[in-house]
Amino acid sequence: MSSFPFGFRLAQAIGFSGAAWLSGNIAALSLIAVPALTTSRREDQAPPKLLVKQWRNMYEAGKTQNPPIAATTAAAFFYLAWSVREGGPLFRQATYSRAGLYSTAAVLTLSIVPYTFVAMRTTNGSLLDLASSPTEFSERATTASGTLLDRWGFLNGIRSILPLAGGLMGMAAAVI
Repeated sequence: MSSFPFGFRLAQAIGFSGAAWLSGNIAALSLIAVPALTTSRREDQAPPKLLVKQWRNMYEAGKTQNPPIAATTAAAFFYLAWSVREGGPLFRQATYSRAGLYSTAAVLTLSIVPYTFVAMRTTNGSLLDLASSPTEFSERATTASGTLLDRWGFLNGIRSILPLAGGLMGMAAAVI
């Protein structure tokens, strides 16, 4: 039988799996969805306007789905940090601060939100503007849409590393 209560183990499961799922969900857009869109343009001559509208649909779904998952995952990590803090109910001496590691895991997982606002705002805004444009694209806008999709895929790929690092940090806290 484990020396930790069920609630603690449940929070670990939520934290670890939530961070891993979130990272994979975000990465899939960069590794699968965006390349599929650009391949459709290149091989099937899909209209750029259609592609940015499809990107917008994926973006809106992710914007709705991912922040609550990040918040739930971070809440689990913060609960774990609170539980193992010095003087807390599950405190034990360790080489590293387990509370600090769990807190860092929570912050890394939640950091997808400010990263999106700071690092991706311009690219997101430009793509959303193109998607809402009432007219078909000029040649310049067509070229820009491909460049913006590639840039978004790169920035989003970086964003996917944040919850992955959070999950790994949480796992490190569990094993020290």
